[in-house]
Formats: sequence, C-alpha cells, structure tokens
Amino acid sequence: MPRLALATVLLSVALGAAARQEKTKVPSPASATNATAGRETFLKFCASCHGTSGHGDGPVVFSLRAPPPDLTTLTKRHDGKYPAGYVSAVLNFGRSLSSHGSEDMPVWGPRLRNLDPVRDPTGQQHVDDLVAFIESLQRK
Repeated sequence: MPRLALATVLLSVALGAAARQEKTKVPSPASATNATAGRETFLKFCASCHGTSGHGDGPVVFSLRAPPPDLTTLTKRHDGKYPAGYVSAVLNFGRSLSSHGSEDMPVWGPRLRNLDPVRDPTGQQHVDDLVAFIESLQRK
C-alpha cells in the first residue's frame, strides 16, 4: 500500500509541474517579414499588371479597363508614410476600398491562403511578405 501512495503522490507532483509548465509556455512569435519571399510572390501574382518594378506597366495592362496604380509612389501619395495596413487590406479583401480604383484588382487573400495551408493557413505571412516587398519599391 505505501508504494501505491508514493506513486500517487509522485504522479500528482509530476502532473502539477506539467500543468504549470504548460501555462508558462510563450507562444511562438509570428515569422518576420521576408521581402525576398514577397518579391517572388509579387513576380508570380502581381507583376503581370503592376510590372516587375511596380510602376503599373505589366504586360497585360492593355487589356485592363483602368491602368493599375504605380506602387512605387504609395508612400508619396500617403503623405510620406508607407500605408502598410492599406496595402494589406487591399491584398486580403480586394478593391472594395473605393480609393483603389479599377475592379480589375483580384482579391488575393483566398489565393494566398491556399499557397501553404500547413505553415501559413491564413495566407497572412504571404501578405506580410508582399507588403514588405512593396515597401522596398517606394521611391526615396
């Protein structure tokens, strides 16, 4: 009987320690943005309209109802501050933001979610990387 009592005490202590350790786990931080990965995504999905350098001069421009905006002037057009939240919203939700212009802009959020459903199930890492890359295109 004493062995059973000792085993019960040891098990209780171990479970208590495991529960305390579980509570103190810090969630892993979100991955840092990667402008290089964003460039790859940009070239694959955005360059056909916006051009490889973001000036809005991609090869399919002639078939669009309205020309795509020059992405290199976003900071200039937003009073000298890069509008990262705006860019992210346009990528995730499309041009439902009236200031974006043409309805030719596809909604990229659902497409980006499907790129890597295991490591990036929401697609937000791809969006963040694109936002970082587009920021790197800004005219100084």
